[in-house]
Amino acid sequence: MSTDAPSGPPEIGQLRNVLSESPNWFPIEFDLRADSVVFVRLTRTEYDEASFLDARMFGSPPPPARYPWGEVERATEGLPERCHFIFHISHVGSTLLSRLLGQHRDVFALREPAVFRTLADAHLALNHPRCPWTPAEFVRRTGVFLSLYSRTFVPDQTAVIKATSYVGELSEMFLNRIPTARAVLMFVPPRTFLRALLGGAMTDITRAVGKRLFRLNRRLECPRWKLSDLSPGEAVAMTWLCEMLALSAAAARFPDRCLWVNFDRFLQNPVSGLAEAFQHLNVDAAATEVQKICSGPLLGQYAKAPTQKYDADLRERLLQQGEALHAAEIHKGMKWLESAFSLSAVTRLLNAARIAPQVQSEFLPP
Repeated sequence: MSTDAPSGPPEIGQLRNVLSESPNWFPIEFDLRADSVVFVRLTRTEYDEASFLDARMFGSPPPPARYPWGEVERATEGLPERCHFIFHISHVGSTLLSRLLGQHRDVFALREPAVFRTLADAHLALNHPRCPWTPAEFVRRTGVFLSLYSRTFVPDQTAVIKATSYVGELSEMFLNRIPTARAVLMFVPPRTFLRALLGGAMTDITRAVGKRLFRLNRRLECPRWKLSDLSPGEAVAMTWLCEMLALSAAAARFPDRCLWVNFDRFLQNPVSGLAEAFQHLNVDAAATEVQKICSGPLLGQYAKAPTQKYDADLRERLLQQGEALHAAEIHKGMKWLESAFSLSAVTRLLNAARIAPQVQSEFLPP
């Protein structure tokens, strides 16, 4: 199938044919206020190079094409929803895994489409008076975007979509909607997470901490914690628990379709870890091909900025630095988790995920 497409935005009358032919026109924004979808034209190379499928991928944005929601919905009617997912808590190598998987001819890797974040925010507001949609409308609109993200350049490819971390709240719903979909669920043990986030990625925590605390209290069906009571380390620990419980809900409901990947363990044997991920996603990858992918440059690059050198040794040095600089807050975070794990509602949700004992033990503070 050709990856070429006219450079100008398609007319509304052409929209169905253009969207059905290839992923060249990508829905980069869902404008809720105008109830319209903004598309940009992307080449296969631009998809492959992008760490984030949002405005950050452009130095200067290309000319957009905006279409009313009703026209987009009509143009996508009947397009299949056929994809797999990578869901994860933040800073656990999900971009690296996506890039490694994307080296296979049968995988079309998409990383963090911005519209999923819009849908996650809308999901948070469902049943609120200011939410623009009913739950049924939300589900219908979500299906349109899943069909758009399922398009591939080659007929035998399958899209593997890496979502943003807090989109994991939708993981159970996505898997329920697409019976053939499988998911890789990526995490690290809580101490690793605390060392990494306190050591240099706190903006990922602070900008979403309120929403995550709301989600956690809602999932546990009680307003147990207040934002004002959390220290930085406790806020990081709460973030870990919130996102882990979201992923656990998907794993508990669809255990055979979810693969837990501990990134600390993955780095100890990436060839074995990548082979397991391919097998889980029903991708036929020979051992020699997996070895070749892992022998390439990706494991020595920072996945979100491939021009920067980054490997397992550098990661470990940074984690040790985080431990040394933030020992007090790491201790607070681990104590907070210890208290959280004393709650039957928390342990019940994690146990329901049916995680193997050798993995489940890593959830618990030492």
